[in-house]
Amino acid sequence: MSWGEIYNTSWWGVALDTARTVKARPDFFGSQLNLLTSEQPNLVVNGTFDTDSDWSFGTGWSMGDGKAVAVLANNTFLQQNQDTIADKTYKVVYTVSDYQNGNVRFQFSGGGGNTIGTSVNANGTYTEYIKSTLNHTIYRFKGTSADGGFTGSIDNVSVQLVRAELDQIEAKKCLADWIHTTALKDLNN
Repeated sequence: MSWGEIYNTSWWGVALDTARTVKARPDFFGSQLNLLTSEQPNLVVNGTFDTDSDWSFGTGWSMGDGKAVAVLANNTFLQQNQDTIADKTYKVVYTVSDYQNGNVRFQFSGGGGNTIGTSVNANGTYTEYIKSTLNHTIYRFKGTSADGGFTGSIDNVSVQLVRAELDQIEAKKCLADWIHTTALKDLNN
């Protein structure tokens, strides 16, 4: 039986799914739930472009209707100063809309080099897992095209440090945490 089958058919899986929705987490699950990628903060500031702050707009980039808008952005950047840690993997999510032309891709930059994501050229919400090769200092989108540049919009940008996914939490670790916590409480009483 695989871990996924054990997780999906056991009380561990049900308990973990339930525990992550509880406002006050039980001690023996709380430590495990903090390991989830979904529990990590969004490292991007103003990823929904509610204001024109926190981002630098290169040639062809601007803001409109709560989105970053590119019109023929060719080899120019939409970026903000944020740090990565070398050899760590990050979950990058963003939405492309109003697409008309060219390609856009997410990059980590600075620190002596770039770590480049996949080029996209259609509307949609994209999720990538990008391993930072250096201690980068910039998150950015680069528009490119042989036909003049990227024309489209970017919104809902999120970058999170990748940790465990829910089905990777080990039931035995949860049990060990619970036993340890319970034993300490008993010893203190």
